[in-house]
Amino acid sequence: MKKISIVIAVLAAMLAVINASAKESKIRQYFEGTVVRVDKYEPQQVVAGQNPSDAPLADPETFAYDVAVHVNCGTYVGRYQSWYDYVPSVFAADRKIQLRLTRSVMYVNVPNEKELELSIVSKHIERGPCEIAKR
Repeated sequence: MKKISIVIAVLAAMLAVINASAKESKIRQYFEGTVVRVDKYEPQQVVAGQNPSDAPLADPETFAYDVAVHVNCGTYVGRYQSWYDYVPSVFAADRKIQLRLTRSVMYVNVPNEKELELSIVSKHIERGPCEIAKR
């Protein structure tokens, strides 16, 4: 009986450690970036034939903006989309923002609001002095 209670106590301790480490892995690490510019995104109209009426219709209900942010040694351009013709105030030129990056998405931490998700449409990693500073 004593051995069973010791085994249960050890298992409970191990479970607590595993649970704590799982919670720590969910902590999001943000980087500081600087907004370089914000441009309204205008999709290019591609006409597949002689008649301009063959072109696909633009979506009049969606507004999109390309937000360029300089982070560490790179500049990332994320596309912000909204149902309203509105750009959050965090996307102003020369403004410092907190963000985290994945391979294809930029998540911007907005104080007192939910995180904004921008699809990364392009990125440019600088070469030269920036690479030396990383070493």
